[in-house]
Amino acid sequence: MLTPLPASAWNRSAAAHLALRAGFGANPDEVDRLAGAGLEKAVEQFLSSVPEETLAPVWTDPRSFLAWREKIRLAQDPVVKRELERQNRQEGAAQMRELTLWWLERMAVSRAPLAEKAALFWHGHFATSNDKVHSPYKMYLQNEAFRRGGLGDARELTKAVSRDPAMLVWLDLNGSRKEYPNENFARELLELFTLGEGHYTEQDVKEAARAFTGYRVEPSTQTFRCALVQQDAGLKTFLGQTGAWDGDQVIDIIFDQPRCAQFLGVKLWRFFVLDDEPSPALAAALGHELGRHGCQLRPFLRTVFSSATFYSPTVRSRQIKSPVQWLVQTCRTLGAEVPPASVLENAFRRLGQTPFYPPNVKGWDGGKAWINTATLSFRYAFGRQLVMGRTPPQAHPAVPAPDAAMAGGSQGPVMAGPDIPAAARAAVPPEQKAISPLPLQNLIDESDRRSPRQLIARLCDLIYAGNPPTGLPEQFLPLISSKPLPLNDQAVRELVALMLETPYYQLC
Repeated sequence: MLTPLPASAWNRSAAAHLALRAGFGANPDEVDRLAGAGLEKAVEQFLSSVPEETLAPVWTDPRSFLAWREKIRLAQDPVVKRELERQNRQEGAAQMRELTLWWLERMAVSRAPLAEKAALFWHGHFATSNDKVHSPYKMYLQNEAFRRGGLGDARELTKAVSRDPAMLVWLDLNGSRKEYPNENFARELLELFTLGEGHYTEQDVKEAARAFTGYRVEPSTQTFRCALVQQDAGLKTFLGQTGAWDGDQVIDIIFDQPRCAQFLGVKLWRFFVLDDEPSPALAAALGHELGRHGCQLRPFLRTVFSSATFYSPTVRSRQIKSPVQWLVQTCRTLGAEVPPASVLENAFRRLGQTPFYPPNVKGWDGGKAWINTATLSFRYAFGRQLVMGRTPPQAHPAVPAPDAAMAGGSQGPVMAGPDIPAAARAAVPPEQKAISPLPLQNLIDESDRRSPRQLIARLCDLIYAGNPPTGLPEQFLPLISSKPLPLNDQAVRELVALMLETPYYQLC
């Protein structure tokens, strides 16, 4: 079921698929290099890449946070104190926009895209929202923890999350004490993070909650500390085992259950491979594979990314891109500019996925929930703005959608929404910030401008990862064949925008 892909089946199309799922896509030259490297080396390139050290926003220096805190603390005049608190909240909103932009830019240019993709997975798994945390600094620390540990040991990452300052606030551990243990984190740990419903009892939740009492955020440093006087050190019976368990020991007991590896294996599969619920046999195989590696993600993902199932027609172009995947892939593969922070804030809200603001503790539903008439129309309009820059959408003929992509055939699942962009033109993002038009010098050459067929082939290779649905390239030809040659920048960008407005581009 997780048998390796035969070497003879590794080709350029398979390499492009790997780049989409283990990262955010690749340009044709990068795909060529992956294809030439062979399956084993190509997979290893993603698994072994280490995130770059990048310049973080200046306010992520803890001294910046502590300076603000001290200034507010020392203010004697109540009016001054309220004004400083107002300024701090206002500054916090700006910092969250900056943090989102910083992460999007990392994803778009990183030489370790799988580390960023894993961080995105864990952000949805251990879903934590700044709506309640109210601390850009805490959200930054959590994001960095997901980046550093996201491809390592899931057991150790779960322990780190139990001590993560943002999580302590999000699920109310910060005030849990032995007299009144708060059950929120213990319940979500069992239900959403590790085992799933039906694999624990209410008594297990209560006993686990006792183990996590005394967990605190140290106000002066915004780091974890354990208040021993508030910790319940008594005997606890949890999942059939009795002892004076602390939080880390409770997590060890959970990860020793075979069900935990299966639960996480299935969730990883649904994120990286196919959103459909796997068969019982496949779920068992995933659990066995993750479990035999001690819940280490790298060897598990090595098996997944090397398997024949991962490259099968039932998997390729069957996953609806999340808004983050869609935007990062567009910027990464085309070289489009990552929009300004204020534009991103509005765009993600309308697309249905705002980083650092998951809708609830379950995270985003994903899959077909990403697409409805409003979100699809906005994708079309926003994609056009990324290509054309400040130029507002122009009227243009609609490209018929491939029958298979619209009807749930071999090319992909049913896609709700209009053919192409009548509705898109009405959904233009309101901001007209300075977004530069898509640069073309690295995408095409002069010979492409003189040959519409050659240009379409080159752009289809770039935008559809070398695997456009049958008949789609020919549908673009009438749209540019009447334009004078050589095609100017406006005509080329118009063609790129049309390609982004196809239902097929919403799939990976």
